[in-house]
Amino acid sequence: MKINIKELKPTIKLVEDKNHPDLLAYVSLKFVDEHERNFIVNGFTLRKSKYDGEPYLAIPSKKMPNGSFFKFVLIEKSLWREIEKEVISRYEYETIPVIEEE
Repeated sequence: MKINIKELKPTIKLVEDKNHPDLLAYVSLKFVDEHERNFIVNGFTLRKSKYDGEPYLAIPSKKMPNGSFFKFVLIEKSLWREIEKEVISRYEYETIPVIEEE
């Protein structure tokens, strides 16, 4: 089976959580193929790095009893960088303040 993904449509839901100050947004990724069919993956989060303060995209995961994390999604590194860049760009657009002129 061959599926040709033609478009990625991230959905950003901005968050303010006092218990998780690094959490910036919840993210869903919608992959659209050449026949306009959708494949949606939920559970991504956009977080602020404690090292440099820059946003980064975190994959859906669950903490295991041994302290490690089970990753629900695995993505090839160069594709991941492109997806992360697109999500951060969309986040920055969503956070531009709206200024109404009088």
